[in-house]
Amino acid sequence: MDVSKNATINEILNAHPEAMRFFKEKQMACGSCLAVKFDTLENGALMHGMEVNTLIRQLEQFLKTLPTPTVSAQHK
Repeated sequence: MDVSKNATINEILNAHPEAMRFFKEKQMACGSCLAVKFDTLENGALMHGMEVNTLIRQLEQFLKTLPTPTVSAQHK
């Protein structure tokens, strides 16, 4: 999934559950907010006084630091 300003925060978290840590570090309470189901990343950024393109770049950088999941021989 590409991270875009039109993606809902819930879509991002479903595709990248580890992103919850990123949002917590940004003081965004996405884990306890009901708005994540329908709010876009752009709306979330605006509500928290952030510039959306900067937030997207930072989130993409964060996601790049995560280990790539590997498929074990048992699951092939």
